[in-house]
Amino acid sequence: MGKSWNLHTQDGIGILEFDCPDTEVNVLTAENMAELRDVLVEIPKRSEIKALIIVSAKKRIFIAGADIKEIQNISTEEDAFKKAEHGKQVVQLLEDLNIPTVTVINGACLGGGYELALATKYRVASFSEKVQIGLPEVKLGILPGFGGSIRLPRLLGLLKALPLILAGKVIPSKDALKNGMVDRLFPEGTLRENAVEFAKEIVQGKINGISSGRQLKRKSNWFLEGTPFGRSLVFKQAKQNVLKETKGFYPAPLQIIDLVRRTCGRKGQSVFQEESRDFSKLAVTPVSKSLIKVFFMMEQYKKFPWTDISGKVPSVNKCGVLGAGVMGGGIAQLVSYKSIPVRVKDINEKALAGALKEAWRIYGGALKRRKITAYDRDYKMGLISVGLTNDGLRRADIIIEAVVENLEIKQKVFKELSELTDAHVILASNTSSLSVNQLADVSKSPERVVGLHFFNPVHRMPLVEIVPSSRTSREVLERTIRFSRTLGKTVIVVKDVPGFLVNRLLLPYMNEAAYLVEEGVLPEELDRIAEQFGMPMGPVELVDQVGIDVGYKVAHNLSEAYGERMKVSSVLEEAKQKGLLGKKSGRGFYIYHGKEKKLNPDFKFQKFAKPIPQEEVMKRLIYIMVNEAARCLDEKVVNDPSTVDIGMIMGTGFSPFRAGLLRYADQVGLPNILADLERFQKSVNRARFEPSPLLERLAETNQTFYQ
Repeated sequence: MGKSWNLHTQDGIGILEFDCPDTEVNVLTAENMAELRDVLVEIPKRSEIKALIIVSAKKRIFIAGADIKEIQNISTEEDAFKKAEHGKQVVQLLEDLNIPTVTVINGACLGGGYELALATKYRVASFSEKVQIGLPEVKLGILPGFGGSIRLPRLLGLLKALPLILAGKVIPSKDALKNGMVDRLFPEGTLRENAVEFAKEIVQGKINGISSGRQLKRKSNWFLEGTPFGRSLVFKQAKQNVLKETKGFYPAPLQIIDLVRRTCGRKGQSVFQEESRDFSKLAVTPVSKSLIKVFFMMEQYKKFPWTDISGKVPSVNKCGVLGAGVMGGGIAQLVSYKSIPVRVKDINEKALAGALKEAWRIYGGALKRRKITAYDRDYKMGLISVGLTNDGLRRADIIIEAVVENLEIKQKVFKELSELTDAHVILASNTSSLSVNQLADVSKSPERVVGLHFFNPVHRMPLVEIVPSSRTSREVLERTIRFSRTLGKTVIVVKDVPGFLVNRLLLPYMNEAAYLVEEGVLPEELDRIAEQFGMPMGPVELVDQVGIDVGYKVAHNLSEAYGERMKVSSVLEEAKQKGLLGKKSGRGFYIYHGKEKKLNPDFKFQKFAKPIPQEEVMKRLIYIMVNEAARCLDEKVVNDPSTVDIGMIMGTGFSPFRAGLLRYADQVGLPNILADLERFQKSVNRARFEPSPLLERLAETNQTFYQ
């Protein structure tokens, strides 16, 4: 019937197939929504159609959502309102059909795709793990614009629907069935045939009831869902949770709460128009525009071709981990979580026990959050084996070294591993700042050596830095990239320089915080200023989180490499001398008791009489990173500004609503940053704030990092 939608019948069942041309995924665009409208207008005229099922012609993709590029290009509230209303009109035509309608979900069903599904009377899906269902619009700084903010609470009730929309949560088919988001699950191979039979049974009146989760009314929920006072408590608690999680930087979740509160229990088209108005307000905000930029960056780096190898390379079927500390245990847990057998080797039985304990702890948290079952935990723990000898490492396809951050020790390890293992085995180091080239120098097969830098905690931090030496083979690099992506990580490939990218930027930030403490800014004040800027935690607490011993060691490595501009502050020296470890021991710059923290009295923190203005504190913390990032670009440590930004967002939690460190710098204006750096050179320290040559060149010609 058209370019994207094809309608045919089978035994009285209309089968409406969606197939976006020339693309691997289905997305809803203004063009194909207009085409869908024409189809839906015709269906009531077809008396032979007794029921309608909507299916996808794409393999394991139903509808990935609305076309985000169209959302990105919205420039006015009026334009946003019209787009939302046009989409709603089409969705309403589907909801108004006077025949049974069934959405057949065979893969990703997200955003506008699930909003379309909510307009049908029934939804079925396959058991496949590829099925992912949800309304993730909040992650783009907007809210569902095709009626999802209204229909999902009506379907599931407030207590189930609100957390799903506010978190933009995407869930698998089994959880969707329990929640009532779908009504039946069928085998993937026979999904369409089963859906047709399901529709026939509906027409014949044989379907008695739907999923147990839909509109589940429990007495314990009646007060919270069914009374004005109860609902007010739900909305109040939701707002408190959102503010705690987002610190008020993201307007979309707060707007969602307000919209659902205003429309809850109301009927008629006016409630849908309220959703369109709220959508239009959010779609033009700088936060939404920034989050969309971040989304496209993340999509780009999921498949970014770091090498020119596009064909098949040997996969990693077994992994070895050398070193059973916190990082080693975390890496082993992650590898086993992806169903890859892993052998952990250490010279200390207590350390090996600690690695197993760490993996068990992480799995316990996943079990508690219902991410896995007890069977999953036990099976995946069984994939982790430990030993004191190298015997178990010989059969590995990759060995990840995670021993103490000491060059001589690591060199000894790599010399031994290169002599022990076959030519196909990748030898990877989890070093955070040491030279991969110097590890390759002592190896019998330097082409097999590569840096693979995970961030702590391994199971939560989404980034890995992959660091090839000058002799790492293209195949080893490509295999390491694919292995990292198998683990679910975002990959950036960086040049072998001290600190690589993320630590080279982050350590000056933490070091500058220590210098500010020397100048009389209290740690709590520093952390508050950084958090108000949007950092996930303040720099002083971050030092404690990383570990003072670890941070000090990396800081000294960078100081030796980069000289005076990264000289370690006396405050960090003092903390190291006092033997403080930070959060892991309960004592650092702060003393920790559970979730509570207070300043450590071991330090004589003193606020000076002449306070440093908050804006100046913030500029010193952030601009020192911008300046170092410019050096990294100039030295070809990374390939372009977006690699810096994705690295800082995914590796440090840099504020996504600012779209990245260098996009933020562009917004501030590089001439303004250069002027402040030159001022700090004179008033604070010449070496630390000396502008990088690239920043000077760009600022003087009024250019930006993103040309």
